[in-house]
Amino acid sequence: MPFVRNRYGTSSTLTVDSGRSVQASGSVASLVARYTASMRVIVDFDQCESNALCMAAAPEVFEVRDDDFLYVLQEEPPEELRAKVEAAARSCPKTAITIED
Repeated sequence: MPFVRNRYGTSSTLTVDSGRSVQASGSVASLVARYTASMRVIVDFDQCESNALCMAAAPEVFEVRDDDFLYVLQEEPPEELRAKVEAAARSCPKTAITIED
């Protein structure tokens, strides 16, 4: 059964106080965006056929590689990708993609 693979790993954590603004650059900025994201992408890999329609809609978030497995590149994508992620979820013929707010 395929599974979610995240290119960022899981060893780094970041706590952001919601009452403060955070300024960062480079990899720290990507961590801030990742941990303050307002949506989470969930894929039911028992339903997923890895047909890459989601990748066509949101290549920043989904990737089907040569091994024919779907990889979720950003489990919590930034808000500016919401429209693309929603389009990817709608394009999935097996309705295997859901967005959790």
